[in-house]
Amino acid sequence: MQAVLTLFKDSKSFQPITRKRPIGMLPILNRPLIEWHIMNCVNSGIREIIVIAVENPLTVGEFVRPDTRWGVSIEMLVYKDPYSSLDVLKRISGMVHETTVIIPVETVANLSYERLADIHGEGHGHITKIVSKNMIDFRCDNDSINECVQVKRPESSETGIYISDAVDPESAVAVDYPWDGNFMAVETPQDLWSANTACVGGLFPDFLGPEYADLNLGQPKIGHHCHIDSTAIIDGPSVIGSFSRINAGARVSNFSVLGEGVILDQAAKVSASVIFGDTYVGTDASIFKSIVVSNVLMNLDVGVWTSVSDPFLLSGVNKKIIYSVSQKVADKSLALILLLVTAPVWIGKGLINLINSKPFFDVRILMIRDLYFDPASKDAARPGRFFYFNHSGPFVERLPCLIDVLLGKIRLIGVRPLKEEDFEKYQEDWALQRFESLDGLFTPVDAECSEDALEEEKIAVENYYTATRNLEEDIKILWKGIKRLLMGDK
Repeated sequence: MQAVLTLFKDSKSFQPITRKRPIGMLPILNRPLIEWHIMNCVNSGIREIIVIAVENPLTVGEFVRPDTRWGVSIEMLVYKDPYSSLDVLKRISGMVHETTVIIPVETVANLSYERLADIHGEGHGHITKIVSKNMIDFRCDNDSINECVQVKRPESSETGIYISDAVDPESAVAVDYPWDGNFMAVETPQDLWSANTACVGGLFPDFLGPEYADLNLGQPKIGHHCHIDSTAIIDGPSVIGSFSRINAGARVSNFSVLGEGVILDQAAKVSASVIFGDTYVGTDASIFKSIVVSNVLMNLDVGVWTSVSDPFLLSGVNKKIIYSVSQKVADKSLALILLLVTAPVWIGKGLINLINSKPFFDVRILMIRDLYFDPASKDAARPGRFFYFNHSGPFVERLPCLIDVLLGKIRLIGVRPLKEEDFEKYQEDWALQRFESLDGLFTPVDAECSEDALEEEKIAVENYYTATRNLEEDIKILWKGIKRLLMGDK
């Protein structure tokens, strides 16, 4: 039997956490959805798999390759637009040479893939469509979920799972197969949370396999190399990923999923929530019925992604975030030194403005981007007021903005901040990398480009900076940028 795994669902409702991956790469119990499906195919004896992606195909391709990782043949196809399962059968008919099952990756089904051939035989058609009336309901008690159960829908809905003979789909007879097993489609953040919670609750044992049998008994499943303080409380059912740390007085309540490398600080509480790997939850923080990715959180009762700016409350714990914290310290330290050294200049300029009946500082409005949302979109940026000295030369005009650096509104070194109307100029694919860095007062363009350089040249410099930036390089850019601003292009 062959398997076709499709990744077709639109990921807009998941932004910003799907900026670089499709829904099918999001985790269920700390494994990407696509990994669960591939594992189930392999365990069922399927040795030929076709993966079809629309969004972020490079990310998908890097994950599923090489074939030797799975011990099966995996062929990767990229479609421009999504198709129905029946249309996919028509498009790949030339590649099909035996019974084929099509499974949308954005699904969780309590179904042993070994049963698929038997189900097809019971359907009495060339194509069998699996339909289900089952849905999952969650029952809450105060601030926690104490039960998740199967309930019936009034009408059957298609699962998207098709089983087909090696025949011409155009002339094939398709029949519905009413299936009584648990099924969930993952199309929204609520669905992702629900699927994780239902798996923790033991409603998908065939999907998860014997490794997670303890969940059916209401027990917590704890990965290896975890450090759990003796005063911490772990309720079941729950899942804690490997290399996690649960500090004194912290509590993981039932129906929670913690990814690998998660840190819960003292007295932190997590209940009925999904926390992606490498996330830090601060002291006394309380998270209920939420999805958390680094410093981005969605409470399912609110339904809106929120970026938490306080790293001591919620943040990432990977190397990039650690570097980011050191960068902030360096930014503010260097900004303070520059502000003190240049005090006679900017104080004198401000006093001259007052004498001329002008404000001490001029003000400019610039858009401040958030890297955790789509930074290339002006919808993910907010206007901010910044201190400047207008018409005072490229270096002196920026000195007041050192105060904004100290306030944390902008970085000392970064890419050029944009005005609202400028976002439309940078939407081509090759230009998007520059948005992976935060905005700065002094920029690599100051250090490397002449004032009349082409915009394409400036973007290329920013792209290179984004891909190679580090603290040492930032200091070099600061020194070189200030020198060029003072002396021109010499």
